[in-house]
Amino acid sequence: MSEEAFVSGRPIIRVDGEEDSDMTQALTAFVVNSPLNGMAHAELTLSNWVQTGESGDPGYGFQDTGFGKVVEIMLGEEQPVTIFSGAITALEERYGEGAPQLIVLLQDALHLLARKRNNRVFEEQSPDDIVHAIAAEFGLSADVNVSTVIATHHQVNESDLAFLLRILGGYDMALRIDDGTLRARPEQADPEPLELSAQDSALQVRLIADVNHQAKTIQVKGFNPDNNESVSEQADGLEQPPAGITAADVLDELSWPGEDIVPQPFPRSQGEAEAFAKAHFHRQAKRFISGDIRCIGEPAMKSGREISLQGVSPRFRGTYQVVHCVHRFDTATGYETHLKINRPDGQT
Repeated sequence: MSEEAFVSGRPIIRVDGEEDSDMTQALTAFVVNSPLNGMAHAELTLSNWVQTGESGDPGYGFQDTGFGKVVEIMLGEEQPVTIFSGAITALEERYGEGAPQLIVLLQDALHLLARKRNNRVFEEQSPDDIVHAIAAEFGLSADVNVSTVIATHHQVNESDLAFLLRILGGYDMALRIDDGTLRARPEQADPEPLELSAQDSALQVRLIADVNHQAKTIQVKGFNPDNNESVSEQADGLEQPPAGITAADVLDELSWPGEDIVPQPFPRSQGEAEAFAKAHFHRQAKRFISGDIRCIGEPAMKSGREISLQGVSPRFRGTYQVVHCVHRFDTATGYETHLKINRPDGQT
């Protein structure tokens, strides 16, 4: 956790690159919602008191707050951390519950990829090529390492965001904006996992080890139209086997069946079949142990990072990946961080 015992829940708000002290002072609540895969969004709740001018007419604050302005939310006092950056896409006003409120709704740069549907063909291109091409269309830098398997991909009445999520889903790759860059690559081990304890910084913890929908082997079958031959591949383990007991280990010990044939996505080459089988096995296996944590607010926490969870039984003690992170503040409860986590192994 942060070296500071308590982190101020009131952020520094920057609008179009400049600090907005009025917005910071008027803030009564915020929520930042960051998934591992897909668009992040945020909501700011501002007190919007009516002020009477010299003419006697009421005046409202934040009249210059408009669509498209880029808002950064930063937390921390000595070295503020940016927990969200995105554009204003909606404004809402509320009345009748005390002071008038202005709700500022924000979305990260992925919202641009969702605004237009396209019909086109990416002929003989790899997923890496496609992500780079679409990122360039929107002026985004890209950090990509999905697959170099060549195929022809059709985008039919899909937004660019939906198209990329569909293509990358077959490879179990997350797509998100990370520090201003479009990221599509395997998740990396965290060199400095954040420590949480169910007896201290973690306020509420729920964990479950679940062998439902887990498999010992995954098989995909398809057809290659270029050579008129069937393709198939089987996966029965993770590329980097974890140290603990996996769901496949449990199924073996119980002598329970665990063979699964996955119909979608449909592979059109042996290369795709190999990639899809490994990806689907990984997608299931990594969710063997999952949970939810509510903890003291931690600005450094975000999806993709890892936590070292202590203060629980040996069955669940260890390192987890954060797959969904929510930073939440209001004047009643203060600043908290809510996490969804998972891992592929334990001591069950």
